[in-house]
Amino acid sequence: MSTEQDGVFLRNFALVIAALVGVTIFLIVVANSLFGDENPERDALVQERAEQNLAPSYAVRLSGEPAPALASADEAPADDAGGVVEVRSGEQVTQAVCIACHQGNFLNAPGIGDVDGWNERIGKGWDTLVSNVANGYGNMPAQGGAASEEEIRAAIEWMIETETGLEIPEG
Repeated sequence: MSTEQDGVFLRNFALVIAALVGVTIFLIVVANSLFGDENPERDALVQERAEQNLAPSYAVRLSGEPAPALASADEAPADDAGGVVEVRSGEQVTQAVCIACHQGNFLNAPGIGDVDGWNERIGKGWDTLVSNVANGYGNMPAQGGAASEEEIRAAIEWMIETETGLEIPEG
């Protein structure tokens, strides 16, 4: 290629880019003139959402009032009347928390009733299995916030002992 051909290419390329920028600006002007009318409801909604997104997830208390207690996975949840909510069964916890991964062997999670898959894991014992579920292990995310330790233990028992017939050793 000669320098003359390079010059022609660069000039044509610059013209194409300039034309595309011009068309883009024209389309923006047309869109704003057709659809850019002021809508106070939409503006208020945009402002509200921006404030929510920018608000901190904490608050400083200057009044001396005590901060509300934070929920803990170890505490039993309370219902609206102040009574303690019943602990969910292993099957309920599995259906609510575990089923997404343990139904279809997602990320190498053993399926419910998969004797071979669970056989590899039960040798670790109850304490290790409950700890791995609560705190996360490998591909498995921590589930301690989704279920209490008692519910986690019930879910493990249901998935392994009830559905496969295997027995998990203590320890």
